[in-house]
Amino acid sequence: MSLSRFVEKWTIPTYPPESVSEEDLGAAEEQLGVHFPEDYRQAVLDVGLPRPTIALLDAIVERELDLHDLHDFYSPKEIVEETLSWREIGMPDRLVAIASDGSGNKFCFNADQLGGDSAGMRAIWFFDHDFGTVDEVAPSFHAWIDALCDVEPWREEPS
Repeated sequence: MSLSRFVEKWTIPTYPPESVSEEDLGAAEEQLGVHFPEDYRQAVLDVGLPRPTIALLDAIVERELDLHDLHDFYSPKEIVEETLSWREIGMPDRLVAIASDGSGNKFCFNADQLGGDSAGMRAIWFFDHDFGTVDEVAPSFHAWIDALCDVEPWREEPS
């Protein structure tokens, strides 16, 4: 599972992933009128919400990769709070924020694709709050996490 691999590569054992309950995830879905994709639901229910270290950002920046860093996954309660508050200040209403980068930009699902049935996979979108742009970053949650897992850690060579 890609999220387990992400945990092994980009977190430290003293800060384990935050557990997510089916009830809390269901409550967030109900409040937002969506049903999260099955790949996301299963991953966060099985693994939890990782808290990546600065090592991921360092690797992306130092290798000059065309990727956004992943700073924070949102708990179900935070998904609702972040989504509703950011919609009020300019994030498109169709977006549901599930995570952020180190600058507070949002990784999202498109609510228009999150109807009543549990879709297997849905794209991950990136909302840049400075420019007001929305871009697709991956065709699915697993593809997004896999791309981050494929990043090699940065280690400076001794001089």
